[in-house]
Amino acid sequence: MAVSTNDRWLVPARDTRMLLVKWVLALLVPLLVFNFAWQGDALINNVILGINNPAAANTTLDQLIEAAVFVVVFYVVILILAGYLVASDSGRRGMVEVWADVLVFLVVPILLINATANLILGVAVSAIVWGIYFLLRKRIPAFTRLQPQSLLDNLQVISQEQRAAIMNRARAGGFWLGASLALVWIIFDILFYVSGQLDTELLIFGVVRTIILPIAGFLLGTLGGRVALRHVLNANGESENGSRQKRERLQATSRVREEAADVVPNDLPLRSKGARNFYLLLVIVFVLFYPAIDPFLFGYGTNGRLAGYGDAGFYVILALGLNIVVGFAGLLDLGYVAFFAIGSYAWGMIGSTQLTNVLNLPPINPQVLSVLFWPMLLIGALIAAFWGVLLGAPTLRLRGDYLAIVTLGFGEIVPVFFLNLDQYTNGTNGIVGVHSPAFFGIDWSTITPVPYYYLILALIALTIFANIRLRDSRLGRAWIAIREDEIAAASSGVNLVRTKLFAFGAGAFFSGIAGVYHSAKLGQVSPDNFSFGDSVIYLAMVVIGGLGSIPGVIVGALAVYSINLFILAQLDSMATDPTNFMYGVSHFITQYIPGFTFGNIRNLVFGVILIVIMIFRPEGLIPSARRRRELHHEVNEGPEEGALDVIPTAPGFETEVHVE
Repeated sequence: MAVSTNDRWLVPARDTRMLLVKWVLALLVPLLVFNFAWQGDALINNVILGINNPAAANTTLDQLIEAAVFVVVFYVVILILAGYLVASDSGRRGMVEVWADVLVFLVVPILLINATANLILGVAVSAIVWGIYFLLRKRIPAFTRLQPQSLLDNLQVISQEQRAAIMNRARAGGFWLGASLALVWIIFDILFYVSGQLDTELLIFGVVRTIILPIAGFLLGTLGGRVALRHVLNANGESENGSRQKRERLQATSRVREEAADVVPNDLPLRSKGARNFYLLLVIVFVLFYPAIDPFLFGYGTNGRLAGYGDAGFYVILALGLNIVVGFAGLLDLGYVAFFAIGSYAWGMIGSTQLTNVLNLPPINPQVLSVLFWPMLLIGALIAAFWGVLLGAPTLRLRGDYLAIVTLGFGEIVPVFFLNLDQYTNGTNGIVGVHSPAFFGIDWSTITPVPYYYLILALIALTIFANIRLRDSRLGRAWIAIREDEIAAASSGVNLVRTKLFAFGAGAFFSGIAGVYHSAKLGQVSPDNFSFGDSVIYLAMVVIGGLGSIPGVIVGALAVYSINLFILAQLDSMATDPTNFMYGVSHFITQYIPGFTFGNIRNLVFGVILIVIMIFRPEGLIPSARRRRELHHEVNEGPEEGALDVIPTAPGFETEVHVE
């Protein structure tokens, strides 16, 4: 659909009205489900009442303020997203298809999370629904009315008049979503007020909200339009993002399908880069303010849930570190748990009285020990990196299966080595009494999970930043060159010795960070946490998420943690609850297999899940662009123009040599 040049934001043309119906309903329904089927409206009401009367609130004033900030940012981003989606949609995709996607990917997870009263379990069940949905879409060609077209034909050069029309569409999108949400909201508020379920002050707030939302929608929709205009192709060949170079690249390489999805207008705005940035912002805001909103959304048990998420966090760091070795450099490492053990024992010995007792030294002040945690984060990581380099040194001439055998041996030797150092590590008893960190008067202990939650978030952010910088550096490109063809990389001047050692050292560095954090959070170091099975779990995280893909590895780590260490581990406890579905399943099985427990088949179920994922998604859950092209290459696509096909002085050469 061409961009109409006579669009008005308040009374738009027919094509724009169809887009408004499509996207306003697509965003309005999930918001209403969140507000009234889950606890979204109760969250807002509790925040308002708590701020007006802090003495009667069940939470602290700081939590109320944080929850209020989350609510404001959440709806601001949604209104901006509404403007962006209306402005960037080409109109070729039908309403029903968009509504089906929104129903499956937004409404169903909200309902399942509310039904299970558990974030991880609800998302895990939703993932099963998503898999079935994708399977049905592939098996039913008539499911979608969108017919494939030449992607170059879909690229539209946008004039100044069309830019103004896009801005009007964005304003209309934000305005009508805000107005529709305000109207439905005030109707529900009046009904609740008449039935005596709503206080007068909340009704007054509802009236004020009804006035503010349409105005805010208009202004924020304008911002969404500006975001959309950053992805258009201008008539003069220039724009804020360099449209001339963008169009040359789109027309010159086989990556046209991937990059055309980001050009406005396009057929799938929900999958465009601009929309993904909004999703990322929502996820970041949700994660940052989660400790404050968890009591409103899930009730009691916040500390237990936060402790579980803190455990999931160090799995993410371990997966990102192993991704450097396996995903970037292509070096199969089956002994990665050894570096995790080194980091854990490094802080376990320093952060407790173990070392001073062995050396017959006077005990160190506990407050000083807690402060030493921060330099030990770096020192423990450096110690692990040093041993990573030592491991890499004798394996430089090995590759493939032979390298895997050597790393497997190293992974078996290190835990046994610590286990037999009874004098320093207490052997099978492990090290107990490991001190928690100390930072500006914050209450750190093993029973206060909030500080550890934010600490692991900071460490994950640092690890992601380092991974991105390493991937895009000259060293990262050398790693990928070795992964693709070691002989060709050496012929191109890549120093194989130094590059491989850097890979082993960098991967071990982040494993050491995770080990230091783990021992501090747990308050002890147990040799049972460093087995070969753990190395396999870390490798499964990387492979399932997507080799070389940073977001994929993060999702893979969370998925494996959720399945193996959260869901499957709790099946037996679920089976003891008569109100739970698993109770009937367990009762049925025990009639034929006496003494049956889900714990006995936990590894079997986990293995079956891994097999299914690898059969239907061999590239991983979120693969890198390079790996996706390798596994889904089309016959008629033609050869890809790469760095060797572009003259060094020609435009686009520097872009082409960038390795994804």
